[in-house]
Amino acid sequence: MGWIKEEGKINDNTYLIDSMLFGREGSMACYLVVGTKKKVLIDASGSSEARGIVKKLTALNLIPDILILTHSHWDHSGGTNKIKKKLPELEIMASHKGLESLKNQQEFNKWFSEFSPKLKPIDEFTPLKENDVIDIGGIELKIFETPGHTNCSISIFDQENKNLFLGDSLGYKPSEELFMAPIMPPEFSEKKLLSTIDKIKKIDYATISPAHFGYITEDMAKKYPDEAKKFYYYWKDLLISKWNENPTTEGLINAMKIELQKVLSGASEQELEAFSNMFGDWYQKGLKTAKMI
Repeated sequence: MGWIKEEGKINDNTYLIDSMLFGREGSMACYLVVGTKKKVLIDASGSSEARGIVKKLTALNLIPDILILTHSHWDHSGGTNKIKKKLPELEIMASHKGLESLKNQQEFNKWFSEFSPKLKPIDEFTPLKENDVIDIGGIELKIFETPGHTNCSISIFDQENKNLFLGDSLGYKPSEELFMAPIMPPEFSEKKLLSTIDKIKKIDYATISPAHFGYITEDMAKKYPDEAKKFYYYWKDLLISKWNENPTTEGLINAMKIELQKVLSGASEQELEAFSNMFGDWYQKGLKTAKMI
């Protein structure tokens, strides 16, 4: 099986919901876990995707009781208020370390302002901490604090199915050949990321479900943390080296485009340009806020 990227049921209790981030398939996955007592939606995607997510859940006749946010970035928390408006009984949960960042969503996400205009505060939610367990009937979801990408990043472990929902804690894998490191503003920390990678390797998971994107099984799942570590150093070393040669955003984006051309052979020139511009800009900001350049 290896890697399931199609929307639908991925195990006995879990559905992959493609949020259609950027209007594209396979960009952002929300997950719905169905217990005998409650149903849990993991992540809300961005504000623009909220209506579509609710529409898909309604079509499945699977309305969640709980929404858990893996962290405070716009593409995970931005849709929360709109989903809550459509589903007023929904209980919101997120890391206790996200109290300020979710209350001040617009400020926290100012680095991505072109994608996240006018984000409203998320004032009320149930705070989660390390080792909390959410019993939804026949399934217990255990919370792990997995910072590095952000301070408030959490992973959610379905202990019955041994499936680990990672959010962006280890990064973004768009293809077999490529892994994008989670070097994003405003809170990226190398020390915390490396500690998180070691922590995740000790969890007895069988499958993983990152937000970007899909349900990963077998050897690919077990190798995922080591792959994340390898590609983190790859991108960090490359970008710092290129920045030292040419300390401009344009230089960094061009260097990234050259590297991506080597592995994204099927991408169009337009797709390559957009991907390089987006990640080049984000990585520069992430490295700067981490004081690495």
